[in-house]
Amino acid sequence: MKKSKKTIKAMILTALLTSTFACTTYAGPNLSFSDVPAKHWSYDAVTSLAKAGLIEGIEDGTFRGDRAMSRYEMAILVSKTIDQYKKADASQKATIDKLSAEFASELNSLGARVAKVEAKTNTWISGETRMRAMGNSPSMPSTKLSHSDQFDFRQRIMFRGTMNDDWSWTGRLATNGHSRFGDYNLNAGSTIELDQVNVTAKNILGMDSVRVGRSALDFFSHGMIGGPGNKDGILAVKKVGDVKVSAWTGNIRPSTGSGTTSENSGFTTTQLDWKVNKVNLKTGYYWGDVKGDYNTLNVASGKSFNSSQGYLVGFDTKIGDLLVFGDYVGSKLDGSIGLNTNPKAYMVEITNSKLPVAYQVMGMVNPAKTGTDAWMIQYRSIDPGAFAPGSGNFDTVAVANVGSQGYNFFTKGSDNVNALFLAYSKVVAKNVVASLEYQDLKIKNTTVTSNTAAKDKTYQAKIELYY
Repeated sequence: MKKSKKTIKAMILTALLTSTFACTTYAGPNLSFSDVPAKHWSYDAVTSLAKAGLIEGIEDGTFRGDRAMSRYEMAILVSKTIDQYKKADASQKATIDKLSAEFASELNSLGARVAKVEAKTNTWISGETRMRAMGNSPSMPSTKLSHSDQFDFRQRIMFRGTMNDDWSWTGRLATNGHSRFGDYNLNAGSTIELDQVNVTAKNILGMDSVRVGRSALDFFSHGMIGGPGNKDGILAVKKVGDVKVSAWTGNIRPSTGSGTTSENSGFTTTQLDWKVNKVNLKTGYYWGDVKGDYNTLNVASGKSFNSSQGYLVGFDTKIGDLLVFGDYVGSKLDGSIGLNTNPKAYMVEITNSKLPVAYQVMGMVNPAKTGTDAWMIQYRSIDPGAFAPGSGNFDTVAVANVGSQGYNFFTKGSDNVNALFLAYSKVVAKNVVASLEYQDLKIKNTTVTSNTAAKDKTYQAKIELYY
């Protein structure tokens, strides 16, 4: 027997009230609270999708409520069906598309991230605000952080969009430089840069995906080589059986000159990812046409190399509730002067986070899950020249005075260093993450640097807001 319209309304209203979708208290001024007519086709459409299990929150039992739904309330339920779009069959997808078009204006106002809605809902904006308090205990007292150097902020605005099922784009605006509190009259913190902009296409040129543009260095290893720094290049990914093949080529350092005097910055990698039992494995090779010298390495003036290449092996696996992962890099230096021609590097980490990434700044927790927390313990050991300059980004997680001292962990934290790295993060409120970080850094090879006593302990407390 077909349910009455009153029963249908009651069932839908109950779903709304029991749902975890928490946008109702943040309704914008442009939302429509007018009723959806009692005989409107959307009631039957939503009910059919609920019966198919495409709307979470509707369960068997006693239903209560007897009133018409507002267009805003209906849009919340429609957004739930869109979240399950991939699970729907062809007929259900057609119904979802029809509902999306009907409530497009409300969905857009809600900020629902709906790729299937054509009416101005295929572009989204999000943001991140970070504030930090920092300190350090260096071996050279003159480099100790003080005054405004101990406090800074960072502002980012992210843009994402989809043109269709296969094409998408990303852009990000960020404050430029060291945005120290108290330096509001300087460009740092006031100047904005486009530090990410890229386009990704799926199923193109025989590849599963191709990404072109400026992105995080996320294509190689677990972050031993790589990290949150933004580089310009092309990434192609192809799944061959159970093996994922990734290849990237581009520039990893800005040029310092022009024409024939421009500094080489080319970097190319290839990597294979596969799984053996419960262990994920990585192996790859890199070619770096980047010169290493005093300006890019923790070595004394006169020691350098012209270019480098090397191999990588890595693993990650779960041991109970913990995640263990690591990378090992072996390199060969071309045109080496005063440096070991076969430097090595390794990194190992244990964490209760689900993310096998060596950089805590990538986020160990889900900001939307209040009360969750995560910790990490990492050790890394890097010979001078083991990374092509610009391909290691551990500098981004060190804090130090950026003056003209001969040894600076802030700018050279990815070379000639042994480091213990500890971090803890907790979601103290929805989309508010508090973190603590500590690093104990020591020079590794004292025979190639002009400052053999250099070492530093750095620490920071930070709050990150996501919206």
